[in-house]
Amino acid sequence: MGPGDRSEPDTGNGTLRTSWMTTGSEAREEQMASMKRGVGYCENTDCEDYAKGVFLLNHGDTFYCPRCRQLGKVEKERGFYTGNSDIFKEVRVEYNFDPINGVYREIAIVRDESLWGRNNVYTLQSPLIKTEKRALKVAEAILANLNRYRGLLNGDEIPRTTEIILSFDDPFDEFQRKVQQLGKELEQSGLRETRA
Repeated sequence: MGPGDRSEPDTGNGTLRTSWMTTGSEAREEQMASMKRGVGYCENTDCEDYAKGVFLLNHGDTFYCPRCRQLGKVEKERGFYTGNSDIFKEVRVEYNFDPINGVYREIAIVRDESLWGRNNVYTLQSPLIKTEKRALKVAEAILANLNRYRGLLNGDEIPRTTEIILSFDDPFDEFQRKVQQLGKELEQSGLRETRA
């Protein structure tokens, strides 16, 4: 375990009603936020829904329990990376959030062992992910896309894990935007031919 790893306590009985996707501190740390997905938890120990999660999308910082109507807490999905190179070697997904203790109990790590030297590490913390199988799938999808976005990620983005599909049936403006995006990705990918 390295810097930024969290302890893994065995306690906690919080359950999550709705499940969906989505997870260091060395040289440089850039915060990268998602579409403001998260989970709201009731903190009222007398409530039947105590420590049970409610899926939130494009939420603020406040959450009221739908059952007892008391103020709860919000755990946002967030991502960040460390390092100062343009290459990502590792993705960590912190998952299985314990709302009682406020920690992620488990970490799934996917590495590209073919890369040498020091490279960036991307970490996604997601209260929406509860299983190792899902966390590993998410980590693999993020790692597969991180290096193709080299230099294109803004400070507030989580890399897309979908492909760009070009269709000649798309409106011209949309088709042109997709082609330009693919061109930028190709420039950054290192796949283009260099002539001496």
